[in-house]
Amino acid sequence: MTTFLKQAFVVSGAALNIVGHGCAHGYPAVLFAQLIRDGGPVTLTDHDTSWIASSVGLMGIVGNFISPVFMSKLGRQKSHFISTIPALLGWIIFIFGNSVPMFLIARFLHGLALGLRTPLAAILVAEYTEPRYRGAFLGTFAISLGLGIMLSHVWGAYLSWKHTAIVCSMFPIISMIIISFSPESPYWLVSKSRFDDAKKAFSWIRGDGIEQSEEFEKMLETQHKELQDTKNEKKVASRNLNVTRYMLNSFKSVLRIFKKKEFFKPSIVAICMLIVFEFGGAHMLAAYGNVILQAVLNKEHLTDVTWQFTVIDFLRTICAFLAIFLLKNFKRRTILFVSGIMTVTSMTMISVFMYIRNAGFIKAPWLLDTFPMILMITYTLSFCLGIVPLNWVICGEVFPLAYRSLGSTLSTSFLTPAFVISMKTAPHLYSTIGVQGAFLVYSTTLTICLCIMYVLLPETKDRTLIDIENTFKGIKTSDKDVQLSLIENKAVGSV
Repeated sequence: MTTFLKQAFVVSGAALNIVGHGCAHGYPAVLFAQLIRDGGPVTLTDHDTSWIASSVGLMGIVGNFISPVFMSKLGRQKSHFISTIPALLGWIIFIFGNSVPMFLIARFLHGLALGLRTPLAAILVAEYTEPRYRGAFLGTFAISLGLGIMLSHVWGAYLSWKHTAIVCSMFPIISMIIISFSPESPYWLVSKSRFDDAKKAFSWIRGDGIEQSEEFEKMLETQHKELQDTKNEKKVASRNLNVTRYMLNSFKSVLRIFKKKEFFKPSIVAICMLIVFEFGGAHMLAAYGNVILQAVLNKEHLTDVTWQFTVIDFLRTICAFLAIFLLKNFKRRTILFVSGIMTVTSMTMISVFMYIRNAGFIKAPWLLDTFPMILMITYTLSFCLGIVPLNWVICGEVFPLAYRSLGSTLSTSFLTPAFVISMKTAPHLYSTIGVQGAFLVYSTTLTICLCIMYVLLPETKDRTLIDIENTFKGIKTSDKDVQLSLIENKAVGSV
């Protein structure tokens, strides 16, 4: 088996896990539609549906803070396996549950699984794959999420909501099997000073070429430096017998981490990327897409936009496949800012068109029917070709090894509140200021975050994680060359 296939095998476990989460995001539409249309054991109010749809984000916050503990103590592989368990339990409850409380428990479990997986998934790909494949592998997460949403909607059109849950439960089961046969992350093994195990895992996943050997040596050098810094901090702490002083020193140590360029800059970038991802419509489009289309296309009933909603679903999945090509051939910054500008522009144009149409200035039938759908297609393509896949890529590439778990947790902890806020406030915004007003709010939010990333985000394509970390530190290529020369001279002198 080639190294590429080995990396693909490991990543497929994470990808299938995300397909399952995509199913979880799309499943409420199936559940609500069938219970409202056909009746059943449960009568849902608007209050029930809003909580069932958004409750995933509440437990996601808990999962975000538990995940780094698991990643640090248990390793990436075991943490990944654990993240699939609540997802499977959630589907089992949907299969046997027949009440709103049971539905909420199932959604809480899905939220916990999502929170555990969100900081972990991008780290897995970043640590297991080569720089030349990393962007493509991270891009598969967007495919997986879109595919899961679409599959749940398709299955829900032909199967009952309970049978749909049975089919969806297969994804975490298959993911568990793949994870069981995957090795532990060599980066984590190095961080635990298990250098022999790390070398074996790294060789199995990445091979034994010259570039791979150099990357592994850089990884060891970075870890040795971190170990030395940790020892020095412990020596200082051991001299302070006073508990209060020790706690104060620990607090100062945490503050020092937050002040480091290689930590706070990636954190700001990742937080902005997650906000752009969420308020750009990643989940709102899946949950409220029919409501948005009804308003944009000016239709009387939700059933009048069924085929248009299917087109948007299909385009989102196709875009995820095309994004892999873009990530492989174009720079990250180019994709991000072209996609961002087009997304903001298309959302603004949709809003302006709706205001003009509602004011009665547009009356041509062909323009009223065709142009808004063209704008929605443009918005979907712009958002899903760049911002959606780059959310996984950027969050997986920017954090340094020493603070990757902490940084991922800090940044992704903003995703779940953003998810809850966007999902809970969207219906209120639509009913008060309209979809056109909501789109203006969202486009303004995206513009602010994109401007911040334009200043802070370096190019990360085809660069090792160590090189990216050095860029945030402000170490230029010439500086690194000097360091390498010093190391080589010391080695020659010692010989």
